[in-house]
Amino acid sequence: MIHLRRHMLLAVLVLLLALLMPSPARAADPPRGQSCDPDRLAGAKVTTSAEFVHRGQDTSVLTSVTDITVPAGWGRTSDLLLDTHAPLYRDALRCLLGKGGTVQAYLLGHPYEDSEWRLKPLSVKLSGTWVTVHYEAVDWIQGLGTYDVGLWTLVAGKNEWEIRLRAPPSLAKATWENVRVRLGGPAAMSAWPPPTFGADRTELSWHNRTQIAVPDVPDIAFRPPAAQQWAARTQTDGEAWQALGVLGASGAFGGVATAVLALVAGRRLRQGLGRPPLPAEAQALRGLRSWSLLLVLITLVAYMGDDLYRFLQGSFGWKGGYEPTVDLFSVLFIGTVLCFFGQLKRWLLVVVCVLVAGTAALCVAAELSRSGLLPTSDVEIQGVGLGLAVLLDSLPVFLCCLGLVASGQRLLLLGARGLSQGRQLWVAAGTTTMAMLWASVALNRSWERRSWLNDPVPAPFGSPWVTAYDTWWWWFSTNAMFALADIAVFLAPLALVGALRVCRAEQYEADSFTPDASERSVFVIFFAITVVPNFAWYFGFSGYITTLILGIAAAWALLVLGRSKSVLEQPTEDNAPLGKAISRTDRSQWLRLARHYRELQARLHNPGPGSAAEQSASQEAVEREIDQLDQCLPEGVRPIDLPFAIGPMATWWGNACRCALIACFVGLPATGLMYWIDFVRGDAWTVMAENPTGFLQAVLEVIYWHVTWVGGGFFLGGLWRDLPGRHGPMKALYVAVAFAVPIGFHQLIAQITGDAMQGTIAAIAAFASVLTCTGLVMDLQTFASERRYWPSSASLVVYVYQMRFASVAFCLAQLVALATIWKAFREGGSTAPIPRKGG
Repeated sequence: MIHLRRHMLLAVLVLLLALLMPSPARAADPPRGQSCDPDRLAGAKVTTSAEFVHRGQDTSVLTSVTDITVPAGWGRTSDLLLDTHAPLYRDALRCLLGKGGTVQAYLLGHPYEDSEWRLKPLSVKLSGTWVTVHYEAVDWIQGLGTYDVGLWTLVAGKNEWEIRLRAPPSLAKATWENVRVRLGGPAAMSAWPPPTFGADRTELSWHNRTQIAVPDVPDIAFRPPAAQQWAARTQTDGEAWQALGVLGASGAFGGVATAVLALVAGRRLRQGLGRPPLPAEAQALRGLRSWSLLLVLITLVAYMGDDLYRFLQGSFGWKGGYEPTVDLFSVLFIGTVLCFFGQLKRWLLVVVCVLVAGTAALCVAAELSRSGLLPTSDVEIQGVGLGLAVLLDSLPVFLCCLGLVASGQRLLLLGARGLSQGRQLWVAAGTTTMAMLWASVALNRSWERRSWLNDPVPAPFGSPWVTAYDTWWWWFSTNAMFALADIAVFLAPLALVGALRVCRAEQYEADSFTPDASERSVFVIFFAITVVPNFAWYFGFSGYITTLILGIAAAWALLVLGRSKSVLEQPTEDNAPLGKAISRTDRSQWLRLARHYRELQARLHNPGPGSAAEQSASQEAVEREIDQLDQCLPEGVRPIDLPFAIGPMATWWGNACRCALIACFVGLPATGLMYWIDFVRGDAWTVMAENPTGFLQAVLEVIYWHVTWVGGGFFLGGLWRDLPGRHGPMKALYVAVAFAVPIGFHQLIAQITGDAMQGTIAAIAAFASVLTCTGLVMDLQTFASERRYWPSSASLVVYVYQMRFASVAFCLAQLVALATIWKAFREGGSTAPIPRKGG
């Protein structure tokens, strides 16, 4: 069976190579030689605009909209009506737009690719004696440098940005009816020539200009908002601040902070034992500590390794740009370490080491022999190397996926039965295959966008397509490393849950009805690093420290409030918490007592037939019995409150696991919703479809939000007996308020600084909806034994929530959540590409 699995894995790799092996494109017939005939375009009319959007965005957005109306008698008009891949169509557009090129021009050193985004296709409309070309382009200013967007060129500098109209030579004699620039907030520092119209100092226009020459093209300089300016600086290669930006120290801070807090949680658990740990407890705490230290290493290697390489390169005068090669071996190192930490079988670890060593030897051989066999070589890739590049980049992804699955299983199950290593191999192989297929499709989509005005070319050595192919796979491991490192962070909650499961005090203390002080500290840390999402990015730097501090403070305040308001924390006659007394009795007795109490209330409000004196006597007897029941409990606590406070399971750990399981299923629609908002809605899917690591980013997105709901459910269930609120939906609302505190604070800061705020309100609404539904199901499962007395589940719900306030709170929470989610669907969101390297 083992040999069969090995052969099947080999077959998968061969199939992957066959699918991803590029087929050379057929050389297209060259277009017929025709000139642009600028004299016939002297009667053309042009309107163009450039508009910036800064506020509410991580990075500034530049949008260009151009309408070119040319006489139908122009010699190239009919070519504009051809297919978009036709060489004559592209040649005609090159005449009108003044961009694009041929392979011959590329060989002479002229730019060949166009990096702008066209989220709406260019349209051509023939109307009578005129042909109108409508052209929209957009780009995100994710670094300092030059951006060609539509008919405009932006030069983003450290202090000022300058945008200039780039008039195509063929349209120099055309009539420019309206040229408009909207700066999106900041006023212009200079503008030439003097504009003919202006509004609010941020909109400048020039009307009816002809014979535009180079010295007279509209040129505006301005200072962008500080938030977007610094965001661009922190993502610019060579900038000193890049090491602290999103792909540097700021990106690493989340993983390092999570690891540090996990170490603190492990220490609190160890102190809470009050005795030497048992072997299983020592193993769990050791695994938590080891993973925390390993997570710090993984995060620093992923986000700071290239900065260390550049520092050493500058210090020792190393030549050559080998940063992608360093990143490739960094990912191989991370994958190998994860496989060893996951405690794979010895023969499998030997195979891993052999593959890594073979890859290293192959890369060194290709570099020394100056062979185009691999993208890591200085020579451009060629021949069989086109397929080997895919296999080379798939190996580190496969090792990391295998190591993450094995490590997660070790941390959570601690040696208990889980996925066999054969199934782990299949999960890793399937994920890797999908990731590489996505990257290959994304490469084709990206090339189609970048070469939209260029002639279709074959794929021989030295062609633009091969250059783009070589660059794409050369930087693939670099970009995959960030996604894999972010996924590794989500193993920290598994380590916390695994350690908490083994070390919890209720296993040895019969009256431990709720987590003790050390366990509550673990829940507070768990809430901050697992449940509260990290939206905090300001001026290109991480503000995660505010999220962590406010998340911890909100969770702790919630527990302090719960300790004074919780039903089971109320003192009894001997000054002990009510929960300790209840924990010594059979919970079925309290369910019977609650049912009897409700029957007494029903008899009190609905007396039976009889004379007035008989009814009065009956009511007095019922009142005395109710008073006797109330006197057995602390003040303000009624027998009906006890089942709600206890929860459906006998222990708080059982409540935590049950609540997390319910949230796992209830949260599926919410995960789909957040995925849609972030990756699919509007133009987001168009952008994501060209991301080389898009599949890994999609996996990360699903894990990110689903862990949020499940972690919230685990927190709600684990502290069910300590939270304020008499019913499940009310307890969930309190947790949702704690969830909203750090996000609301971020919303306030982002409003002040002008940074991005997309998705914050939708996240709060989805979380509140998932948790209130989870609280409702928990209450229903508490009274599951009563189901046989009612004809339907709806009747059981009515019976459980006879107290109107809980029902109203649940309905209001769901209505508010649905309204907010609908609003998030209708509003636009950020579609900016995820920051990456390699163009």
